[in-house]
Amino acid sequence: MSSAVITFTPLRTELGLIHAYGVDAEKFLQGQFSNDLHALASGHGQWSSYSTAKGRMIANFYVQRDGDGFWLSLAADMADIVIERLRKFRMMAKLEIERGEPESALLSVYGSGAGDLLGHTLGVALGETGNSGVVHDDRIITRLPWMDAEAFLIVLPASRVEALSVGLAAAGARAGSAEDWRLQAIHAGVGMISSATTEKVIPQELNLEALGGINFKKGCYPGQEIVARSHYLGKLKNQTYRIAAPASLRAGEEIFCTSMGEQSIGIVINAAPDPQDGFAALAVLRAANAGETLMAGAPNGTPLSLGNLPYPLPLDVAREG
Repeated sequence: MSSAVITFTPLRTELGLIHAYGVDAEKFLQGQFSNDLHALASGHGQWSSYSTAKGRMIANFYVQRDGDGFWLSLAADMADIVIERLRKFRMMAKLEIERGEPESALLSVYGSGAGDLLGHTLGVALGETGNSGVVHDDRIITRLPWMDAEAFLIVLPASRVEALSVGLAAAGARAGSAEDWRLQAIHAGVGMISSATTEKVIPQELNLEALGGINFKKGCYPGQEIVARSHYLGKLKNQTYRIAAPASLRAGEEIFCTSMGEQSIGIVINAAPDPQDGFAALAVLRAANAGETLMAGAPNGTPLSLGNLPYPLPLDVAREG
């Protein structure tokens, strides 16, 4: 999905920012996350996740690299939780793990033509492919790997957000809200684990494999055995779908279907108001029941309908193969 208007949104209320840096940062984080940091160049980014030993995602995040430092953008209410857990296992590794805020901030720019407008405003050539980016004048500017949308995520000093926002507005972009950004992410099929859904699903169930957030050759990390088993042995039963509802939905809300009675078959991951569909959301659902009549909150709750995502669903690809 591409927006007809280029929009910029400061993400201070939507996403938190973690900064991990130091001589051992890459080595330590490589042993914790689901993706391969060794292959990540400065300025570039990738999706990744952090799980328990049982493979349940504590959080997922977008990682951007700046030299020997890594910036993690994740649900705002998960940042301190992830920092505390990573520090617990840091041992003698030489790195610092801390909140990026308030000194640094996140700004998103999205919509058809966003790269040209942003590049012209900053005076820098930007990447044209997903996950490519540059480090320029204290900013990390990375193009997100959204399939049908042009979107950029910028890490920058908080003191420079206002000036960049003014420049973007002068160039014709509009200021958007956190809910605008979340809606775009939902249409892109990119869910974010929050405190309402932490440790509820494994990475593949959030379609993280389809989004390039799992590397199956990188070696050990917490939950790696479960993730690999689901991949190689065909154990995956659930995947993320886009859904729509006529009433509000909330993260963590359970989903039911006609054949399973009071037994839940899924959970809402993220939701946002949608001018076209009432409310839009991403939900992890049991694939075998996703085609049935679906309700949120209770077996007789809010009726739901399935929408399309801009990439093939993991279990659909497996069946076709």
